[in-house]
Amino acid sequence: MKNFCISLDKLIPAVKELDNLGYFLEDVCCVHVKEGFELVYHFDHWDNPGRITLRTLISDDQQAETISHIFPGADWHERECYDFFGVHFKGHKNLIPLLLPPDLNEHPLLKNKKKQKELSHILPDCECVTAPQDEEFDNWLNTFNKDK
Repeated sequence: MKNFCISLDKLIPAVKELDNLGYFLEDVCCVHVKEGFELVYHFDHWDNPGRITLRTLISDDQQAETISHIFPGADWHERECYDFFGVHFKGHKNLIPLLLPPDLNEHPLLKNKKKQKELSHILPDCECVTAPQDEEFDNWLNTFNKDK
């Protein structure tokens, strides 16, 4: 399994590259931490199995761009992140609650400041989320393309 922490502005280009390489989206999930929201995207490949994880961090007031125009299955995953955490995905054409009642007007998985953990406590070996590894992802892509 490859794990890459990338900057938010690198997310869409990275997802497009994985799509071009034949990867499919497994899921998108979210974690509310002191630094904001960590978005975690899991991809895999039928012909060349091996999970790729892309992680990016957004502040509480930022939005991530939707990847549903690249991977339509992301529609539901992003709606679930919106439902439970209130994360907005720019460009999402149907960002409405997926599981919760539309009139609930709250996001039950948001943590108050006292309960939020620092990302380094949750992922002690993954300091890369706050210091993105965009270059490492690009190097992996180059290696992957050479091996094909």
